[in-house]
Amino acid sequence: MSSKKISLAGEVHISTGNIYTTVDAQEALKCIGLAYGLYDHAEDVRDQRVMLDESSGKPALVAQEDISHHGSPLWETYRTITDDPEQIQRYMDFRKVVRTIRQMEIDRERQPAPEKHAPLPKKGPKPYER
Repeated sequence: MSSKKISLAGEVHISTGNIYTTVDAQEALKCIGLAYGLYDHAEDVRDQRVMLDESSGKPALVAQEDISHHGSPLWETYRTITDDPEQIQRYMDFRKVVRTIRQMEIDRERQPAPEKHAPLPKKGPKPYER
């Protein structure tokens, strides 16, 4: 069974005989989603979104763009991602995982830094000692 192959950009670390690459976990997850049709670049582009469109009677996952130049957004569909109900459900489930992880990262960044206590004064001669 062959699996999908993806390219990731990251930081290369070389040690005795081995090469390791460190990549951003969220970006890696998105790349995996892109490879399997479970994520779309429109999720990350300002003034674009992915929506479930049920207006035609048959549900379809579509990419939309805000075509307004100011004020309230006016969304226009520019591409259908899929109309397969099973793939739509997979996409929505994967998007939920990506959003959950993104929120976890945001929450971690908002946590207050651990309190740093002032260093204890150095022990030296006591005032009454000479």
